[in-house]
Amino acid sequence: MLDAFLHINIAQTLFAAILIVVTKRPLNITDKLLSAWLIFVMCSFIMKLINIDFQDQFEFDLIGRGAIITLSFPSFLYLYVKYLISGVDKFKPFDLVHFLPFVFISFYVLFLSYYNPKFSALLYSDGDIGLLLILFGIISISTFAIYGYITIRQLNQYRKIVDNLYSFHNTNVSLKWLWTLVLIFYSYYFLAIIINGFNKVVGIDFKMSNILIPVYTFFIYVISFRGYVQPRLLAQKEEVEDDKPKESYQKSGLKRNDAVKYAQTITKLMQVEKLWLNPEVNLKEISQHTGIQQHYITQILNEQLNKNLYTFVNEFRANEVIRLFKEEKYKNWSIIAIAFEAGFNSKSSFNTFFKKFTGKTPSEYRKELASG
Repeated sequence: MLDAFLHINIAQTLFAAILIVVTKRPLNITDKLLSAWLIFVMCSFIMKLINIDFQDQFEFDLIGRGAIITLSFPSFLYLYVKYLISGVDKFKPFDLVHFLPFVFISFYVLFLSYYNPKFSALLYSDGDIGLLLILFGIISISTFAIYGYITIRQLNQYRKIVDNLYSFHNTNVSLKWLWTLVLIFYSYYFLAIIINGFNKVVGIDFKMSNILIPVYTFFIYVISFRGYVQPRLLAQKEEVEDDKPKESYQKSGLKRNDAVKYAQTITKLMQVEKLWLNPEVNLKEISQHTGIQQHYITQILNEQLNKNLYTFVNEFRANEVIRLFKEEKYKNWSIIAIAFEAGFNSKSSFNTFFKKFTGKTPSEYRKELASG
């Protein structure tokens, strides 16, 4: 049964990697990273399939075999998240340092211990686990723990600034799909550690690969599909890593008089040109219309108006909904149709924001207008 899943996964990863590189345009650095990662995943499945196993007596990886290649997965996932939310489209050679644990263990196990019995003795000693293999296990666990933390931290920092970049919420912008996959990825890895440790204590020979390989089939499908349809984001590296935006604003060089003038320009633009009618208007588009740099717009909205971009734009939309509620022409329109007419593109986002803005649900507000 596992062989069938392995064949499916090998074909699926190869197909997805080729599909992304050949057909996706524009091809961003995140797409290239995802394709490279899928190739590495495919190689780990091939190693499992042909029974190449460098630790017959001790497993410290996600799928049992192909442990060396598996050690590169946290680095790929971290770099994918990093480049996706930063908006940077050029790979920095220094980021190759993130693959050092993978390279170190690969060099030792593949080129030394596998071909030289003297080095192999450091892995196993009279059938027992050698000290070096224990060290490799510690490196593997530490790598997953550290990269799990910094990957989740990157996503959490992005979540804090996303409302300064977009006037709408959807899966591609919020990256909820990526949050879910990251949590699944690391949850299953640490579950594997717990179960393998339990097996050692009680002496049960239960292979985590019996569970994890089928799970990987689902994981690969989701990340391949979502990665293929995921567009490039607007977030800038400085904003994502900025934990103290007000301090950075003080160093931005924007004078107070200019800030007040820019705030008036942005507000007038929204009132006259009604950019909020575009459901996907974002920071970049407003910057292009006003000629004001993006980080200045964020600073002005935060400091002068005490709002983020999401709130600023959606207040115009909510006021438009209220205006349309009062129009005879829209009397027979559904609430959601009016919301879409005003620039909202999500029922849940509209309902949540409207209630926060008015203190009432859209239906309650409309009924009060009708009865009043």
